[in-house]
Amino acid sequence: MLDIHLPHKGIRGFSEFLVHLFTITVGLLIAVQIESFVEWRHHLHLAEEARVALRAEIQHNLGELKAAQPGLKAWRERIDADYKAMQTIQNHPNDSEAQRATLSVDYGSITLSDTAWKTAQSTGALAYMPYEEAGRYSSIYQAQATLMAFEDKPAEDVAGIIGLVARYNFHASSSSKLTVEQAGALADKLSQMRVHLLGGDLLLRQCIEKNQAFLENRKPSENFTESLK
Repeated sequence: MLDIHLPHKGIRGFSEFLVHLFTITVGLLIAVQIESFVEWRHHLHLAEEARVALRAEIQHNLGELKAAQPGLKAWRERIDADYKAMQTIQNHPNDSEAQRATLSVDYGSITLSDTAWKTAQSTGALAYMPYEEAGRYSSIYQAQATLMAFEDKPAEDVAGIIGLVARYNFHASSSSKLTVEQAGALADKLSQMRVHLLGGDLLLRQCIEKNQAFLENRKPSENFTESLK
């Protein structure tokens, strides 16, 4: 808070008034500049703290994303095998090997951190960063949020498959067989899950590329394609 004190003695003449007014004005300008400098330094410190925390969080999340790739690849392979088994039953209902298939109805998810991002938003630290820099952080965490939200789709697929398995009493006895219609219904669910896992894989790779590119101080690649045979 700035304090302005009245002179201790009366002002005599216009010239003394101008000198006193000039002294007050200069003092106020100096005080304002000092206050602005202190606030500017505080903002720089806040932005730098956010940068350090965000970089550490992005590095951590990159490790989690890369660690999830082998599991997702194996999951996709199991679902592909299940889908092919159901197709075989549709075409050859008496195929004993296909009828003995065990469906993969497990589910996995990724846990990613966003504490540093939320803190940077709540403290206003992003406002003290260059627009392009803040935009890169936003792009990284938006991709992360999209991936996390997309995880609901395979979870719903698993629930649907489990529901069909329970309804059909799959493998309730050694003599039980899936009908062509039942195998078709399961194949439809598995086909849908294959598409969702493909989408999840593409989103996962995009997240990895964005995090990796940020840490390597380069522009991320946007070319991600894959075919679902």
